[in-house]
Order: sequence, then structure tokens, then C-alpha cells
Amino acid sequence: MDEQNEEALRREAVRRRLLGESTDAIGEALGRSGRWVRKWTARRAEQGQDGDWAKSQSRVPLESPTRTAEDVRETVLRVRRELVENPRAQYGALAIAWELRKLGVDPVPQAWTINRIIAEAGLGRPKRRGESYRSRGVPYPHVPDGVQQLHQVDMVGPRHLDGAIRFSVLNLLDVGSHSAGSEVLPGPVPTLMAKGLVGIWQRTGIPLRCQMDNHATFRGGIPPQAHLFGPIVATCLDLGVIPRFIPLREPWRNGVVEHFNDVWDKSFFRSDRFSSLQILTRENAAFEAFHNSQHRYSAHGGKSPDEMTAGIDMHVPVADYAPPTALPRQGNIEVVRFVRSDQRLQLFGKNITLHEAQTYSYVTAVLRPRPQTLTVITLDGEVVHESRFPISTQLR
Repeated sequence: MDEQNEEALRREAVRRRLLGESTDAIGEALGRSGRWVRKWTARRAEQGQDGDWAKSQSRVPLESPTRTAEDVRETVLRVRRELVENPRAQYGALAIAWELRKLGVDPVPQAWTINRIIAEAGLGRPKRRGESYRSRGVPYPHVPDGVQQLHQVDMVGPRHLDGAIRFSVLNLLDVGSHSAGSEVLPGPVPTLMAKGLVGIWQRTGIPLRCQMDNHATFRGGIPPQAHLFGPIVATCLDLGVIPRFIPLREPWRNGVVEHFNDVWDKSFFRSDRFSSLQILTRENAAFEAFHNSQHRYSAHGGKSPDEMTAGIDMHVPVADYAPPTALPRQGNIEVVRFVRSDQRLQLFGKNITLHEAQTYSYVTAVLRPRPQTLTVITLDGEVVHESRFPISTQLR
């Protein structure tokens, strides 16, 4: 195959990878290996969309005046070895960069430089992977995933510092830019979580939708009561955000923030010891800023979250904003559910029976505090159920 056709093949592979297709599937379709797909995806992320990344590069070794200083190179490799030896730590470029920052290396090398140093040293190895989530293979309700369209939110903890100091962490990821937000809280208290969410939105901007799981700290109410919601939902509605709940027992629907939880845990929290909540809070804020400025994603053409959001006018809560003490009578609440053979739609302890045609499919239940109604919508936009659904203004 001539160079021109080979270059076109590389561009097609990267195009399909950026659309979310797996490396193995692309490699099989194009007659190449998954490793080949990963190589050219990384090359494109390193050089950018407008670079000559798809062209073959000379293998003749050259001396470069910008070659990484030998002492920095040795530090990168030493940190890498130390992280690999820790079975609970991540050892990717972001984790290494964070350790270099703590060691006082300035400037911290870019991710592609760290990856190059590791590759040249022959230290590449497969990523550690935990148990992966798998979908049912059934079509799922789509929501726009551009910048500020969908924030995934999750809670880590409770955890403990030395001296039995208890805390939790509220983490958030913007699916469209991978901008992260993280707030250290004394505990998973709904009122504190609402204030923490507002604090994050004052840095990241307010999204169209805020997606979370069905835990009572997010929804409000133990035991579950369909007509009662809590401070998180009230804050979303008050700020014009659509609170969106994922299906029961399907945590992979919040996979973007779940992944960040793992990064936060293994690259940040387990990499150091924090003697107080004050120190943890300060360093956590530094890690958030470091991630957003330094971590580069191939899905975004090698851009960092800060680069993805540069120039975008972010709408943020006012500085003295306080979460509401009652549920606002405005906006919509979305609840995604999988309808099983019993044809029941489960809504926080209340069951709605749907038509047989909806079995084994996903539907979206839209709850409206005003005029207190429930509308059930299929993937193609068909309304299959409407009824009155009383919702209390009292917060749980």
C-alpha cells in the first residue's frame, strides 16, 4: 500500500476512534491491530488536528535541542517505578505529572512528553482495569453531550483521615469537555452536598442537565417517597438545571465521573497523607485545577478541559447564592428506567404500569412540579403515559 493510501487509512482509524468505536473493532475492520489504532490515535492527540500526524516519520535518530533534561527524565522514570510498585496507585501520565508537581519540578512535562520517556525506556505495560460495566445492548435515551450539556455527579466516601477524621467528596465531570469539579465535605449530608454542587458550578458553570444515581442523598427520601425530593433536586430546579436520574442498578450510565473517581482516588488521595480536612481541601482544589489544565483527552483532539472551555461564556450562580429551602415549582425532573416483563415503571417507591409494547426498553419519565404531572416518553419521542403526580414542596 502506498503512503497516500496508508495515510488515509490512519485518518479513518482515528476518526472512528474519536466517535467512540473500540480500537479492536476498528483494527479488525481495517485489517490492522488494536495497537496500531492506539498508536495513531496517540500521535494525533500529541500533534493536534492540524499537524502532520498521519504521515510516516523518519526512523533516523536525531539530536534535539529541546530534548528533555536528563535529570527530569530520570525523575519521571523513578516516579513511574514507585507508582507501579504501589498496587493501589495509578501510574499514567496524569499521576506521574501530579507527583512531579509535588516534587517541585517546574515546568511539569506535558503528558505526551511523559509518555514518550516511558516508551523510550521500554516501560509500557497494560493498564490496570477493574470490573467493567456492560450495557444491555438495548437502545438508550440520548442526551446532547456538548460542553455544558451534561454533568455527571457522584459521591466518594465516607472516607477517613488519620485520627478518624470523617469526610466525603462530591465529584463532577462535564461530559463534553471532561472539566472536573471536586468538593470535600464533612459528610454525605444533602444540604452540604447542595452547597458543594453550587461551589463547583461557580467554577465550571451551570449545565443543562445534572445526571446522578438514585441514592437518597441525591434524590432525597429514606424510605423512598415518590412525592418528596431533597436539596440537590431543589437546587437544580432553582438554577434552571434538569436533574436526571439514571436507571436502577446501572452505575455505568455515569461512567465518565466513575472513571474520574478512580483517578481521584489512585492519583491523588492514595498518593499522599493528609493530616487535616483543611490540608485535604486545599490540595484537592489544586488537583482539580491541575487536572483541568494538564490532562489531555484523545476524544478532544489532545486538548485539555481548560482548552475545551476557553472562550465559552459560562453561566454561574451568583457569589452569595444559597440553595432553596423548598422545592421550586418550576422545571422538569427526568428519570430513566428500564421496563421489565412486569411492565412496571418504578419511580421511587411508586409503580406505574405501562403497555406491553414498552417491555424490555428504556423510557424517560418526566416529572413536572408544576402542574404536578408525570409524562412517560419512549426513545422515539412517543408519549405513552400521562397522569397526575403530586410532588411536595417540602424537602426531605
